[in-house]
Amino acid sequence: MLNKLEDKEYKMQTIKLALFLGELLIKNGAETYRVEDSVLRICKSRGYNHINCFTTPTVIIISDDKFDGLCFMKTIDFRGMNLNKISLLNTFSREFVNKVDPDMDEEIQELHKIDKIKTYPPFFYFLGTGLGSACFAATLGGNQLNTFLLTVMTSIIATFVYDKTLKYSSIIVFSTILSSFIITSIGVLLHNFGIIPQPTALIVGSIMPLLPGVAFIKSMRDLISGNLMSGTARFFEVFVIVTGIASGVALVFGFGGV
Repeated sequence: MLNKLEDKEYKMQTIKLALFLGELLIKNGAETYRVEDSVLRICKSRGYNHINCFTTPTVIIISDDKFDGLCFMKTIDFRGMNLNKISLLNTFSREFVNKVDPDMDEEIQELHKIDKIKTYPPFFYFLGTGLGSACFAATLGGNQLNTFLLTVMTSIIATFVYDKTLKYSSIIVFSTILSSFIITSIGVLLHNFGIIPQPTALIVGSIMPLLPGVAFIKSMRDLISGNLMSGTARFFEVFVIVTGIASGVALVFGFGGV
């Protein structure tokens, strides 16, 4: 182990592995404390006990207290939510710790395999979102058959627009405003044409998938655990998204909606 500790190339490979692991955890929605714990666990398992890790929702930095010039940083442009990948990455880090002399190249390839795991097919994703929105709308009084079905369709359309817009623009607030604008417009038009008795249930139910509930919980957990910068950044992100939703709805009602 002593030779390994003195091998700068091996140390760089270990930190690069830890950095890639942390990057994947952030991209898939892991909390700050989980990211930092996993990164430090990887490094300490190889005997590097002087490693520091700084994590926010948009950047991860790993450096060494021994001041040997090693410092790695990775910016995060896109963040989603994939609990399956978080579980696999967490398992990977715990299994890595128990390995005596792992091959770093093989371990990095394993992370690439996890990163490339496909999510559910788009059909299930959109259908599940639509049904979830319609069921929530039903609890708000939209339990008529036509309202239920139209909420499913509206939610699917809004989610499709949100995903496509986010793919090309990477601006979450713009995608949120556009989607909420479309949802509210459809609800108001259907009500004005007498197809649904009132638009509230359809609008609120369809907007539910846009609400940053998970991001809000993670911001609170980060603040409680002492990660003030990450917690504040996540909370501000929640505020921006909620403001975007309110703006999209207000635009429609401001132009003569009911």
